[in-house]
Amino acid sequence: MIIATLGPSSLFERIVKKMDVLGVDLFRINLSHVSIDEFEKTIKMVKSWTEKPVCLDTEGAQLRTGKIKDDRLLLITGSTIKFGDLYANKSDKALIPLNVQTPGELLSKGDLLRIDFNSVIVQITEVEEPNILARVIKGGEVGSNKGIGVDRSVNLPTFTDKDLSAFKISKRLGLDTFFLSFCSRGKDVTTLRKIFDYPIKIISKIESNIALLNLLSICKESDGILIDRGDLSRDIPLTKIAFAQSYILDIAKGMDVPSYVATNLVESMVEKPEPNRAEINDIVNTLKSGADGLVLAAESAIGKYPTECVRVVSNLIKEVDNQPTQIELQYLLEPPSGNIISPHGGRLVQQSIQIEKKSMINNLPVVAVNQRVESDIIQITNGTYSPLNRFMNQDELDLVLDKNELRDKTIWPIPILFQLNRKQKKDLITNDQIALKSERTGQVFALMDVEKLEELKDINNIAKNWFGTDNLKHPGVAQFFNSGNYILSGKPFLIEKYKSVSITNYELTPVQTRNIFGIYGWSNIIGYHTRNVPHRGHEYIQRKALEETHADGIFISPVTGIKKQGDFTAVAIIHCFEKLIEDGFYDPFGTLIGSFNTYSRYSGPKEAVFTAICRKNYGCNYFIVGRDHTGVGEFYAEDASQKFFDELDLGMKILKFDKVGYCLERKIITDNFSTNDANNSMVDISGSKVRNLIYQGKEIADYILRSSLLKELNIMMSNKPNDVFINIK
Repeated sequence: MIIATLGPSSLFERIVKKMDVLGVDLFRINLSHVSIDEFEKTIKMVKSWTEKPVCLDTEGAQLRTGKIKDDRLLLITGSTIKFGDLYANKSDKALIPLNVQTPGELLSKGDLLRIDFNSVIVQITEVEEPNILARVIKGGEVGSNKGIGVDRSVNLPTFTDKDLSAFKISKRLGLDTFFLSFCSRGKDVTTLRKIFDYPIKIISKIESNIALLNLLSICKESDGILIDRGDLSRDIPLTKIAFAQSYILDIAKGMDVPSYVATNLVESMVEKPEPNRAEINDIVNTLKSGADGLVLAAESAIGKYPTECVRVVSNLIKEVDNQPTQIELQYLLEPPSGNIISPHGGRLVQQSIQIEKKSMINNLPVVAVNQRVESDIIQITNGTYSPLNRFMNQDELDLVLDKNELRDKTIWPIPILFQLNRKQKKDLITNDQIALKSERTGQVFALMDVEKLEELKDINNIAKNWFGTDNLKHPGVAQFFNSGNYILSGKPFLIEKYKSVSITNYELTPVQTRNIFGIYGWSNIIGYHTRNVPHRGHEYIQRKALEETHADGIFISPVTGIKKQGDFTAVAIIHCFEKLIEDGFYDPFGTLIGSFNTYSRYSGPKEAVFTAICRKNYGCNYFIVGRDHTGVGEFYAEDASQKFFDELDLGMKILKFDKVGYCLERKIITDNFSTNDANNSMVDISGSKVRNLIYQGKEIADYILRSSLLKELNIMMSNKPNDVFINIK
């Protein structure tokens, strides 16, 4: 469980929603840092941003400094200082007001006072209303509203006047969770319950030696306890805080009371975007020793990186939850568990081998493979097609087409076949293992454990089940028929030595992307599949997806395999996305470009689901699906892919968008055209339209293609047209 304290750094809609998505379970408003006049407004505001519980953290019975002139008073060692009550003259620069009305009845001569975690230490030398004098033993700076520890028990009321006012507001707003600050005994808990005429949850804060002495009664009456290591260190020596934490956790665990730990969890992240190793070790050990949750205080309230703090804590909780009983080397070498979505089917396929002796390959039959089969081998072996680890046989093909699933019942929509024509089949020397040579590079790059060679049964029926037609005008059908009537099934293994030869520029494997996401601390990632340069329609849906999901970033995954004449090249697509990033379009969200070496199978809805599964394996838990995603001319309805996603549970969130265009009347880009818009007010924005306009050298409006991208493409066209379009003449 993660409890986040909200404050000046985090009381913003975007940040609260982001923290919600990252895993915060409870949002805490610390009454010590919010005026009672602002309390109700703050609660209502936060509740409008999140459905997670919002709770009150009381001021509680703690002696504090009052409002100090200029919020800063420097005390010199050996000097004398005055203390006053709530109504003391605040213009007196040599006086420290206290948050009580009659401090003379509370403090006695000889008391040792530690202000703001021992920043300043003073001793009371004279008690004479209205002023109390003290000598400064340890000088330093004193601020407003800072806690004061006294070296003996002092009789303070359980609740401050501000607490009581906040309770009245809380009842009106229906708040039902409260953190009870400076709880001293079980009776304090029951007193708070009696104030409300409905059930409430009370998490009592253990932050004094009195609370330690009465821990059993507090646990008995509370719904949970919070170990505030900061305030507790006023009464417990710092060298014993870790032992005090263990003691409290053991008592709470024995009484079956949930326990939470606060203070200095990732304190370095108040100023820095990453924690230090000692903080990580502290959190892991705290969780392993029995804490049920962690509380972010200064880190999320006043720190510079509130969302990053939540992400770090959330990832560490997930890592602790997922750690094996026995820590082994393989676990340590794997990407971090974090909150990154699990691969499809639960495991990431990795099939590579090292071959030191060339003679091992020379003794095997060699089969030359085209670029399509080569790319499938690469993606099978590096895990992009997980959990698929093989080329399918006839039975697996039938299962996929009939039920959209693999042998282990994992959802899988599309056949992955190693097809051979009659001549290739005749020339093939059957063997348990074969070497695979790339026609593109002329090198042997993989081995394959062969299962069987089969002739496809009823190829026309397969086409109908796969593409919805056996019409040769359908490019997928034509490609399938032309690839041969025989299939070779079995597991391929990529030869490590030739891995770099098989990988295209900008390509990342699922292991690599998951490592990068782990380093970034990302867990909510949008996958984006494209074959075109980014036009304004693409910008619209990407930005809307990022803002609505509060994702950490977007994984831009352009297809860079075989393309048809007239398509945008991978160089042009990637260059334009890089320019978009350079323009700051994605800020403040993260971006990563990783090309996907594959080819179009022209499989309509089935291919749409396939593209989503591949991005899930890269680590994306969201996937954008446009109106005509992976459409093939008139063969499939525009919404066919989106409807097909509704039939399957991929374990990821599909972000559907309608057709995007520019409204001339409202002068906006939108996917929501109202009935009030004139029929001719919508300007279509599409990749094919942008391709044609650029190819023809025609003017393109900025509302169709960003002018900075158009400028880059025009420069590329003038220098080397084939860097923009495939096989242009």
